[in-house]
Parts: sequence; C-alpha cells; structure tokens
Amino acid sequence: MKSMNKKIVLVPILTLSVISPLILNNNKKDVPVFAISPTPVPGTLKSKQTINLDSSSETEIRIYYDSLRSLSEEERKGDNILKNLKPILQSFIYYSYDAVWKIYEITDREWSLSPASETTYGTYDEKKNRIVDYEYGSTSNTKNNPYVHTLYRNRDENGVTVESGRIREWGDHTQTGGTNREHVWCQSRGFKADTGANGPAGTDLHHLLSGDGYVNGKPHNNNPYGYVDKNNISIDSKNAFAYCAGNYSGAPKNKHAQDESTIVFEPQDSDKGDIARACFYMVACYNNLNGENNITQFNPNLTLVDYATSNGEREESSNTHAVGMGILSDLLEWHRLDPVDEYEVYRNDLIYKNYQGNRNPFIDFPEWVEYIWGNQKGQVAIDPLNDEIGKPGKVTPAPEIIKKPDIPIYYFIVAGGVILLVIALIIFVPNMRKKAKRKAAAYTKSQIRKSTKSSSTRKRK
Repeated sequence: MKSMNKKIVLVPILTLSVISPLILNNNKKDVPVFAISPTPVPGTLKSKQTINLDSSSETEIRIYYDSLRSLSEEERKGDNILKNLKPILQSFIYYSYDAVWKIYEITDREWSLSPASETTYGTYDEKKNRIVDYEYGSTSNTKNNPYVHTLYRNRDENGVTVESGRIREWGDHTQTGGTNREHVWCQSRGFKADTGANGPAGTDLHHLLSGDGYVNGKPHNNNPYGYVDKNNISIDSKNAFAYCAGNYSGAPKNKHAQDESTIVFEPQDSDKGDIARACFYMVACYNNLNGENNITQFNPNLTLVDYATSNGEREESSNTHAVGMGILSDLLEWHRLDPVDEYEVYRNDLIYKNYQGNRNPFIDFPEWVEYIWGNQKGQVAIDPLNDEIGKPGKVTPAPEIIKKPDIPIYYFIVAGGVILLVIALIIFVPNMRKKAKRKAAAYTKSQIRKSTKSSSTRKRK
C-alpha cells in the first residue's frame, strides 16, 4: 500500500511537468525573446519587417510578470513594487529618435482609418494577422503614410470628433498644425542630454507619443501636470486651434507649499489617464530603489511628487538624487477619471510584440497604481496571477486586427486537474478492481474451506 501512495503522488508531478511547459509555450508563441540585460540595449529597424498585429492574451500578460510571484508579500507592496518591476521592464530594446517617426506608423496608428488591409508597401496576411515585409516611410518618401492618433487632438470645443484631428504622420511636424514626438515625461526632468533626445529614456515609446505640435510646444512645454484654475488660464489651446480645445496651461487649481512653478499643464479629459499611466511607467522603469547605482543622463532616476515641479532649467538625476515631477495627486485623479481604453491597450501590445519587448504594467494592471501611490498604498501585495487585468472600453480599433484573447490560464489549471483525475482513474481503478476480485476470490475459497471442514466434522460425529 505504501508503494501505491508513492505512485499516486508521482504521477501528478510528472504530468504537470509535461503539461505546464506546453501551456506556457503555447501562449508565448509569436512573442519576441529578448536577452535579459541589467540595462536596455539599442536596436535598429529592419528595412522590411513582419508586423505582429495580435493582441496579447491574458495568459501572456500574467506570464510576463510571473517572476514577481516568488517574492515575499512585503516585496510586493508600496515602493517595493517599483523596485521589483524595474528589472522586468528594463529588459528591452530601444531605438533612435529618428526611428520613432517610423514606429508611430504602427504603434500610434489610427487603425479604424488606416486598416492593415490597406497597406501598400507590405502585404497583409489576414489568416496570420500579420503585415509581411512592411516598409516604413521617411521624410522624403511617405510610402504607407497612415493616419496617426495624436495626443491633445480629435475634439472640437463641443467634444465632437473632427476629421482634422487625425494627422497624416508625414504630413507636417510643425507647431502650427503638425505632430511632434511628445515626451510625456519632460526630458528636462532628469535625462535630457546635451545632444538632444537619446535612448533609453529619451526614446522610450511608453512615454514618447505622437502629440499635437502646438500643444506640445506651448501649453505643455516643460510645465508639470495639474488641474488649471480656469479663472487664471495662461494659454487656451482652442484660441489657436479649435481641435485642441480642452488643453490649458495656467495657475494650478490645487496649490502646495512646495510648488516650484506657478504654471501647470492640463490636457483634455480623453488624454488625462494615458498621460498619468505613462508617468507611472517612467518611475517604475527608471529608478534606483534597488541601489544598482547605474544611473546616467540616458537611464535616469525618477520619482513622482505632490507639488508643481520646476519648469525652468533642466535638472539631472544621479544615483543618490531622484528627479521628481508632479502633481502626483492630480495624476492619480486623471488615472481614475480616464480609465484604460482599447487604443492604449493595443498600443501597449504593439510595442511589446514588435519593438521594445516590454510592457506598461499600469495599463495591464491599473489597480497597482493604488497599491503604490493611491488609496491602498502599502496595504496590498500585488499578485500577477490573480489581480484583475485592465478592461478597455473606449476606442475600438479596426475589427480585423483585434482577436479574441486566448483561454485564461485558470482554464488550463482546471483542465490539467481533470486530465490528472482521468489519468489516475485509468491507472488505479483497474488495479483496485483486480485487487477487489482477488479478495473476493480468496474470501470465496475461505468460505468453501470452512464449509467443507464443517461438513467433515458433522460426518465424523
């Protein structure tokens, strides 16, 4: 009986060791494999590239953060979350500042206006949901020239979507109607190099988005983020361009004793959450909470503070000095006001599968923001296996590029349990039946012997 118990324990272990890799590998297909590195590494775009248009499954997302589960609860709370997210996020590939214009053709694309099926320089494979041999445009050759989603635009003063808000990416890069490469986290706050924008931080796609040129250069500029006092507005963007209505700079509505600037920037409501989550990502990816002391002007040490930070000369970070940006309490409100939408989710997936190979955790798990900075700070330990993944619900990309997510991981766990039960029944039930038959036969023989012995005794008497 003891040897039988050992077999019962051994079979599930062996079965799981076979099933688990199959589950993980099945859900990791088409995900690029990037070498683990203590810091990001440079990359170059191919002249012709296969673009993976699949959305990430729930299983893929959970696997990406799976290493966090082995940490103690304390290491998965508060600032420790930022400390332990950094090694995961910093294993990525970054690109040149010039390459970013080309990458926007995929990551910041308005897929409803420029669907994959209309690609000219490259071939859309509908069955595989890929664009094969995609050729990027340039300043001299527009090539595919798709419409690009652009921060601070797409609305008039009545909140109605306007056609002029969708920008042809290579059409115009000026401040008078064009699009810029918008550093959501101002370069002056920790990492601007003398030679201009440089990676990793300066070209990190998770905070470098296509933005309206006028709003980027004027009301945003180097101003910190915060609600503007509408009775004390410095710049109202709609006075210059109607499609930029809702973007202001002016005196902060919420003042703080430590305020270093008398001017803050407030974007339109539809962009508030995107901007907040990009700032949260930057602090998770660029910090020195682990004490690696590898901070440079390209790979900075950043933090978020609850006051209006300086909009003057640049401030460089160091191993011992984290450069802050604010206003944190307003960013938290923006995160709640403007939840994750489908455009944001899909952009996160496209960056992960085709370019940097890393993700924004606050798009994947929006509630983690509350555990680090918000109303549950330091009280809850994150759990990438069970925490709720962000559910988008606003912008809908073209149907042809959105695929149903793979089966959630817990379905595989249940299925694995059922398989183990079936295997156990197949192996052990026949053995138990045979044993029962042997016992029954032995019992019958015993009864026959007893009966025969009793009969012989009676005869002798």
